[in-house]
Amino acid sequence: MLSKIFKIEKNTITIVAVMVVIVIIGLVVAWNYYGSINNSEDPRVVKAKNIYKRYDLLASENSYTEILSLLDSMSNIYNKYDDYRNSYEMGVVVNNKVAVLITMALFETTNNLEKDSLLNIAKMDALSSISIYNDWVNEFGTLSENQIRAKFEPIYMASNSEFEIEKREQYLSKRINDVVLAQKETSRRLSVSYTNLGIVYRHQENYEEAIKCYQKALELWSNNLTAENNINILLGRPIKERSVLEKIFPENK
Repeated sequence: MLSKIFKIEKNTITIVAVMVVIVIIGLVVAWNYYGSINNSEDPRVVKAKNIYKRYDLLASENSYTEILSLLDSMSNIYNKYDDYRNSYEMGVVVNNKVAVLITMALFETTNNLEKDSLLNIAKMDALSSISIYNDWVNEFGTLSENQIRAKFEPIYMASNSEFEIEKREQYLSKRINDVVLAQKETSRRLSVSYTNLGIVYRHQENYEEAIKCYQKALELWSNNLTAENNINILLGRPIKERSVLEKIFPENK
């Protein structure tokens, strides 16, 4: 039976889970670019990006309930606007929530029912983040800057726009630049979503689905060491360590 073949000692699971969560939180926190506040930032969502600045502090304090509240506040802001409701930003927010729920399930509860509930919520959110990213890639993934501009100009340049006239071009240009950057980064973010989903499946002892998720994660981002090591563990292979250079000069997430 596959579940018996893939059975892992409890201590090994705990050690690897710690490693996985640390790596995922590192990926999540790497979103600092989107937390930067400047005069070109879309004033409709600047509050969401300002709120996100508290993430690092709350994570260092293990304030998971507050983090979930913070992420919900960000979601509420993005959901007010059609052009943000299904944006890559929402994918990031939802996947951040997944990482927090996994951490809580594995390390903040000893109640199996509560653990199962948290993992189930994490699974649904992971699937949601994957859907958001895929839909966004289908719409924006191959657009040129001119095509992106054409999509957003009606929002920022409309005569009845809520934006200050003298700053409309600034806001539009910033949004275009953000989307261009996201075109390069979203495959790795999607890889993290699949890794998170794989972690959930693994702790639900659905090892076949877990391996499928890790393999998909590696297709999207071949340097996803977390996904690779999770497969190695399930198949009884040695864990791969990061090289000294990778530790000193980590790849920008």
